[in-house]
Amino acid sequence: MAQRFVSGNEDIMTDTSVSLLERLKYAERDGPDWRRMHDIYTPLVRKWIRRAPGLGHEADDLAQDVLVVVVREIARFERQREGSFRAWLRQITINRCRSHMKRRNRQFGKGARLNAAEEFLDQLEDPTGDLAIQWDRQHDEHVFRTLLKLIKADFTPVTWSAFRRFALDGEPASHVAADLKISENSVFLAKSRVLKRLRTEAAGLID
Repeated sequence: MAQRFVSGNEDIMTDTSVSLLERLKYAERDGPDWRRMHDIYTPLVRKWIRRAPGLGHEADDLAQDVLVVVVREIARFERQREGSFRAWLRQITINRCRSHMKRRNRQFGKGARLNAAEEFLDQLEDPTGDLAIQWDRQHDEHVFRTLLKLIKADFTPVTWSAFRRFALDGEPASHVAADLKISENSVFLAKSRVLKRLRTEAAGLID
């Protein structure tokens, strides 16, 4: 369901129906919602796998493995508390790395770097540890920034410029309105509409 907003001379069409997380549970696996999920999460997961000693050169393949599990299991995911999704994704990442390391151990034996990788994964698994806290913070920051880029196309250039300059850059609403030749109220509405769209899209991912 789409909702149309009118602000001055602007005509904005945005999809405000359900969150990305909810859409994924019913989405075609090669459809745009899964491509969006891939674009959001592959860089984040890959970055964290590269931090594990001895796994950096395999980070691309392992990140793809993580997303394959997410695709397979997403329909069964249920949010039970704040931060459930990012904790769920963190555990999938840890599990895929451990499975890969077990296969390597059987083939080549365990080296010092794999011992270090296991220690890194153990620390990442501890929900109260520094690494898990870093994961949570970086997850939310990364998803926020990436979703902002992805939803930009849902708004007219004037609306987006008003939002960016007022909400992100901190310019006074009066200055933004005068420069863009819109009312101050339109500046406030631009902020409200973009943030509403962002909250809807991010629901369950950032919470």
